[in-house]
Amino acid sequence: MKPGRILVYTIVLIVTFQSLQGQKSYHKDKVDLTASEVCLTGELFTPDFIVDGTTYFNSEWLPGDIYLSSGEVVRNKLIKYNGLLDELFWQEPKSKNTIKLDKETILRFHFQNFNGDPAVYFKKIKFRKNNISDSSEVFGEVVNEGNISLYILHEFKTAGTELIRQNGNLFERTIYVEEPVYVFRLTNNKIFVFKSLNRKKLYSISPANSEKIKEFLKTNRTGEFKDISYLRKLTQFLSTIVN
Repeated sequence: MKPGRILVYTIVLIVTFQSLQGQKSYHKDKVDLTASEVCLTGELFTPDFIVDGTTYFNSEWLPGDIYLSSGEVVRNKLIKYNGLLDELFWQEPKSKNTIKLDKETILRFHFQNFNGDPAVYFKKIKFRKNNISDSSEVFGEVVNEGNISLYILHEFKTAGTELIRQNGNLFERTIYVEEPVYVFRLTNNKIFVFKSLNRKKLYSISPANSEKIKEFLKTNRTGEFKDISYLRKLTQFLSTIVN
């Protein structure tokens, strides 16, 4: 286990012990345990740089549920997701330390209430950014799953730098702009990846049904491609016309 890695686990009996050589004492009233909680692995997050707050999907810690590859679920933990780093973080409740959770142990996670929406899920999917790179596992926001599934990758691109003054000193700060990636997956595992959405790109999913897609877009002009409810409606429509 590498330095900084911690193991969060459930125990029936909490042993209280006194640390030696000036270390802190730990008591059972300082341990956050849940009867149904299972193993979470991660490490103390101590980045070498200041992480831009705008690159977080949720700016504040929000309660959420974490679904593990073991089949277990860890519920009601304060979590944050960062799209630039593609990492899920957990706030340890007593120390308030930020823990970067091990991505390989997580299947998906769920925000219990994101801006009033209780159904915001992220799922780990395999994704290849280009023809050169190998496939990697990334977290995608689940828009719809069915005959056609749609996931949004909340990626960022660099948009320059700026000088900022902090405590009387000048620092160069990188400016990031979100560049979402839309991943459509069919039941035959065929994948369409778009960095933006328009009529022609949607036609490419099912050229034989381009007229039907055109009619849908024409009669649903109030929707915007950045609106999740509209994207869900669009994907559900595509599921009805694509085999």
